[in-house]
Amino acid sequence: MRHRVCRVFCGPDGPPREEASTLVDLAWSDNAGLVAMAVKNKHALDGEGEGRVVFTAKVRLRGMASALVIPLVVKDEAVGALVLAARRAGYFSKQAADRLGVIANQVAVSIENAKMFRRMEEMATTDGLTGLCNHRVMQERLSAMIDRAARFKAPLAFLLCDIDHFKTINDTYGHPAGDYVLQRIGRLLGDSVRKVDLCARYGGEEFALALEQTDLEGARQFAERVRVELERLPFTCERGAFHVTLSVGLAVFPGDADGKDLLVARGDQALYRAKHGGRNRVVAWTDAVRAAS
Repeated sequence: MRHRVCRVFCGPDGPPREEASTLVDLAWSDNAGLVAMAVKNKHALDGEGEGRVVFTAKVRLRGMASALVIPLVVKDEAVGALVLAARRAGYFSKQAADRLGVIANQVAVSIENAKMFRRMEEMATTDGLTGLCNHRVMQERLSAMIDRAARFKAPLAFLLCDIDHFKTINDTYGHPAGDYVLQRIGRLLGDSVRKVDLCARYGGEEFALALEQTDLEGARQFAERVRVELERLPFTCERGAFHVTLSVGLAVFPGDADGKDLLVARGDQALYRAKHGGRNRVVAWTDAVRAAS
């Protein structure tokens, strides 16, 4: 079990700022400190004396003669701990501890509500299997990215990726293997883009990417790099080992399309050419136009 201090707030009588900064983002394994015991037993604990371990043996509350640790409990589960310290011994009376316990209960409920809101927000915006943006968020972000590209007169590349023979993977190796493939490819694509870019699960076995300030050749190089990396990636499951390939269609704003709907449509047309041209390849919309003429 690991405990983590996310933020530390210090009053005017608390430790010096440089000492308090050592507590921010502090993480440690389960131990015999006051915080660990209070969380484990779901019971408030106080400590007297500067030598008492509150967090870890290496991180002490120097200059603090008394401490009070109140677990933040919601539905019989400890979600954190409220830690208070003072320079004077015996600072926390029974009455003060009781009042602080009431405050701690309110804090615990607020934290749990915030976590629940965040989970609901993630469910509404994130694909549950891959952790990428879902289709709705992709549409919203792509609109904003096109507006930004138009404002700064910069190119925006849109890539639509489809897993080749995905139904065969499901039929041969089972649907859990198919889910594993989606998750791994989603992770590969998500790790390949920059923070300013967009990576989303478009639907089924399709993924959509939008690359800011990326022209046709830059998008083609990116897509080829990802395609080759995936082609070389081994997949294994209970029914054996296999490889997966990806077909990619791409279009670029504003050269290929002057708006979102047309950009997506032309990326889809390019993907169709990639699929029907042999799969495991990258096709730009301009290539498809050239081939058709």
